[in-house]
Amino acid sequence: MDKADEHIIDWILKKTERKSEREHWKVKKRAYSHEKRKIEIDKMIFLCVICKKVWSKVPHFIDEIRWRAYPKGNIPTYGKARKICPNCQKEKAC
Repeated sequence: MDKADEHIIDWILKKTERKSEREHWKVKKRAYSHEKRKIEIDKMIFLCVICKKVWSKVPHFIDEIRWRAYPKGNIPTYGKARKICPNCQKEKAC
């Protein structure tokens, strides 16, 4: 079948089919690479023993103070390591 004989709908179907297949594999690859991370995010989240907030260390480009506290009830506290957050450490030092 020549390019001139090909109907426009057939051409569109071919193009969209390949694109959806490629995107399916990209998503699957991203999910697979996330499972193989060296650092587990869950091990970097802590529960403060004083203020009972969940907090984690974050890179400097995300937050300048290098840690972030999360609102109560957003992240489950079961199984989290207990550490004093930097905010409570400052108050305790004063």
